[in-house]
Amino acid sequence: MLLKPLPYAEPDRLVTLWERSLTDGSLGTVAPANFYDWHQQNRTFDKMAAMDPYPDYILNGSGEPQRLSGANVSADFFSLLGVRMALGRDFLPQEDRPGNDRVVILSYPTWQRLGERRDIVGTALRLNNADYTVVGVLPSGFSLVRKSSDFQARNRFDVWTPLALSSPPAAWQRGTHPLSVFARLKPGVPLRHAQADLDRIAANLQRLYPQNDKEAGIAAVPLQQHAVENVRTALFTLLAAVAMVLLIACANIANLLLTRAATRQKEIALRIALGASRKRIARQLLTESLVLAAAGGTLGLTLAYVGVPALVRRLPADLPRTSEIAVDFRVLVFTAFVSLLTGIVFGLVPLIQSRRVSANDSLKEGGRSIVSGQSRLRSALIVGQVALALVLLMGAGLMTKSFWRLLQVAPGFQTEHILTARLSLPPQYTNGYAYGTGKHRRIAAFERTLVERVLGMPGVKAAAFSAYLPLTGTDNSWAFDVEGRPPKPPGEYDAANYRPVTDGYFETMGIPIERGRGFGPGDNEDGPLVVVINEAMAHTYWRGQNPIGQRLGFVGQEWRTIIGIVGDVHHEGLNVKPEPELYLPYAQAPNVEARPTIVVRTAVAPQNVISSLRQAVAAVDPSVPMDQIETMKQIVYGSVGQTRFRTALVAAFALLALFVASIGLYGVMSYLVNQRTREFGIRMAVGASRGAVLRAVLGEAARLVGIGIGVGLMAAAAAARLIASLLFGVDPFDVWTIAGVSILLAIVALAGSYVPARRAANADPMVSLRYE
Repeated sequence: MLLKPLPYAEPDRLVTLWERSLTDGSLGTVAPANFYDWHQQNRTFDKMAAMDPYPDYILNGSGEPQRLSGANVSADFFSLLGVRMALGRDFLPQEDRPGNDRVVILSYPTWQRLGERRDIVGTALRLNNADYTVVGVLPSGFSLVRKSSDFQARNRFDVWTPLALSSPPAAWQRGTHPLSVFARLKPGVPLRHAQADLDRIAANLQRLYPQNDKEAGIAAVPLQQHAVENVRTALFTLLAAVAMVLLIACANIANLLLTRAATRQKEIALRIALGASRKRIARQLLTESLVLAAAGGTLGLTLAYVGVPALVRRLPADLPRTSEIAVDFRVLVFTAFVSLLTGIVFGLVPLIQSRRVSANDSLKEGGRSIVSGQSRLRSALIVGQVALALVLLMGAGLMTKSFWRLLQVAPGFQTEHILTARLSLPPQYTNGYAYGTGKHRRIAAFERTLVERVLGMPGVKAAAFSAYLPLTGTDNSWAFDVEGRPPKPPGEYDAANYRPVTDGYFETMGIPIERGRGFGPGDNEDGPLVVVINEAMAHTYWRGQNPIGQRLGFVGQEWRTIIGIVGDVHHEGLNVKPEPELYLPYAQAPNVEARPTIVVRTAVAPQNVISSLRQAVAAVDPSVPMDQIETMKQIVYGSVGQTRFRTALVAAFALLALFVASIGLYGVMSYLVNQRTREFGIRMAVGASRGAVLRAVLGEAARLVGIGIGVGLMAAAAAARLIASLLFGVDPFDVWTIAGVSILLAIVALAGSYVPARRAANADPMVSLRYE
């Protein structure tokens, strides 16, 4: 995700363009009229294309209606990315105009679902009760690289149709912001020059259209940077964890081979004394170590081939570019490089050590000496292993505590026994939608009829509709005025998130009504206009006042009376503070999504009513498809997918590091005990107790572990600052976490040293003195 170039032609020239707020610097999607002006006035881009990622299509004429996720794009969208069709052609410029846009390009998976017909280009496809001509099929490997929060958390697009903006666009298209904009820099044009060009365009639009663009700038962001913006810190954290495990493993190998070198010192000296050249010995040692390294690398690569696909299947759905993750040639080269480098560097350690001691001296010492430099190196490696293990344990401890705190957050609604399903309304419900029209009444009538039928199903306690369900990535916000307050200056407005729901929604979801009342059957298209707000909105816009009975209105529309205040809901995420929200009766909403979600509270397991719910929808209108059937518990679980994934991985790396480090310490202490066998025998022969010997060995281990923990705490302090943005409700320098992981590491490390220490304490002095 971070290192591999984007799967497009000359990806370093690709950027995304955003409207930037001059007040807080936040980036937002683009108004169609602004995109038109950017396209016409820029001087630094080869191409500029826009995408509306919100349309949906219903596939008719092939049995049960199916919802297809769609996107509208300008004609040069795919040519901008350098994408060539697997079948057919790209959109033509004349097809990107109103009235000429009944053409469609299929994604490769959609083409496969439709029978993989090679002659599908030129045939008609019935979408939303209208005929579209198939002009192309995208290649199998194509995916739109995007940030995890983009496009209402969509994972794929099934069909692509022309954007077909009017030229010039209507005035109202400067006040709505649905578009994502992509651009390709001209060859040799640096990003800073393009940004200066965009700043010039923004200043011109601010002067011409102060009502909409007074506080709006333009920002150019490289597409690669944009795609990983939300996950960059998390990915670097995982990469650092992998590097630490690798370093710990290498340190362990080094210690094992240093120990092996010490035991073979006499052997090498004897070979040299008998006439073997150092080159011949180097070849032997290198061959031995390379065989071991190659065996380990092959085993690791085999595990990767098995494990990586299994891991990819469990990745969070909103991670970008997951389809590209595989064990490929680059992974093979990297694995071979690490394996060979490890084998070469550490395999030659015995030969390097033999240069420091003459063959004559080695033969005289009988193989029992400990080279002081080698002993210091082994100790340094142990200290390094312990320090790295502590850093990983610290990170895992902080992330685990953060994840636990996140799961303790009350979402503001009930999660048990609630089933949700999204419906896609055909055009006869939504075309020309406006409050008070016949089509508006048809939507309200459909929802009331379906809710009544669902309430009659066995095991159902309550049911309602919502346009935007919490924690699903769908959202909308509207500007409003409060009656009696002076109007805002041009370009400034009050805004709140906009939530159309039917009566019974608060009771179905378990959202508490704090003051006033919720919606009832009388709050329909013929009743007085009403609105319910949340606590955050009441606190933000009516601080210290009672908003119930006061009125607010959307620009150019009638006033609506506030009838109630409900509890706050974590709509964007459990780790995101609730924002001001206003709820409207679905029947009175000035604009609603064509994909309403039905919410059903059950007295039985929610999965048990899915079949009955499908039958109820088909009975009311068989042309309405239903998909994305999930329980609220599944939705909440999925909303913390990235956090859960990285916490689990870091914890797994930390436990692996703890295990490897403790094995390394065990190996070193075992070697030291073997080397000091004679010394311990003499000590006990002259009166030392077994406890004294045990304390001597454990004391040496405790010294190394203590130094390692001290070094690790200093490194962990620096690492904690780097992962602070990944934590929720936990201080990066949490005292309890620091103390807990330090104690855990000390216990495990000393436990690994206890076995060789006990062996030394239990040795028979007479046997020890007869050693060699």
